[in-house]
Amino acid sequence: MIPVTYRSATMADAAALARLRSVIRETTGHGRPATEQDVIREFTAYATPEAFLLAEVDGDLVGWGFAAPNGDGGRSFLGGGVLPEYQGQGIGRHLLGWQLDQFGPTGLPIVSCRSTDQATQALLRRFGLVLERGFLWMTRDVALPTVPATTDLRIAAYAPGDDHALWVAHQEGFGEHFGFHPTPFEEWADRFPRDERFRPDLSYAAWDGDDLVAFALCYVPSVTPEPAKTVVIEQVATRTPWRGRGAAGALLATVIDAARAAGVPELALNVDGENPTGAIRIYEKAGFVESFRRLQFSRPQ
Repeated sequence: MIPVTYRSATMADAAALARLRSVIRETTGHGRPATEQDVIREFTAYATPEAFLLAEVDGDLVGWGFAAPNGDGGRSFLGGGVLPEYQGQGIGRHLLGWQLDQFGPTGLPIVSCRSTDQATQALLRRFGLVLERGFLWMTRDVALPTVPATTDLRIAAYAPGDDHALWVAHQEGFGEHFGFHPTPFEEWADRFPRDERFRPDLSYAAWDGDDLVAFALCYVPSVTPEPAKTVVIEQVATRTPWRGRGAAGALLATVIDAARAAGVPELALNVDGENPTGAIRIYEKAGFVESFRRLQFSRPQ
């Protein structure tokens, strides 16, 4: 076994950790690419550097793990990865063990991997985690014609004054979805409209009179000065009484047209493989196709 050093991250590691995560994404498809600014934001806005454990070989970062249990005992998503050339050396096992230890016996850590990643699935099961759900990552070539969609609701561009109405719609629209955890307004706002990755110019809401009843919020995957090749529709939801009136389809068509006008090549979204509202069918009708599946593991409940 190669000698590996494990230590907590510091602010000085932001650039190196961003490079490591981007390389892991490029070579394995695991996780998301990151910039130094992304990591600094994570260190300061969402967690602290001590929530990241780094693995080094000869002074170079080869693996990382993130764990920050929620203070309210809710579900918390873990992040991490190991460079392909250092896999099979026990590094992933050490990182995952450390991550799970941060939660104690009653915490609710959540880990995901691609459906084709058999090695990671075996590691997760070795630690007693069980498969709880599958999710589809769907993409759409923006250059393809927009599929017409109509609704009797009014579609309008996002405006900063919409935030509270969006929060109300978010709580109701996602209330019955798997894994949903209600959030106070300020916490929700920090994670969504105040996020540096937010693309307000590509985000829209559906209105019935003065009621905001559905929405589609878009984000870039990473904070970078280069134009994004992919924009992610991270939030699409319709409040229960207004389902079946074409809001989601009309919102998607509007976002697609706006993305094309803005020069965005691709749109993407993530959807529960067992979504109870028929979302997958709506996305397929709008021209989205499955790119890959992600499996989500957790402790047995």
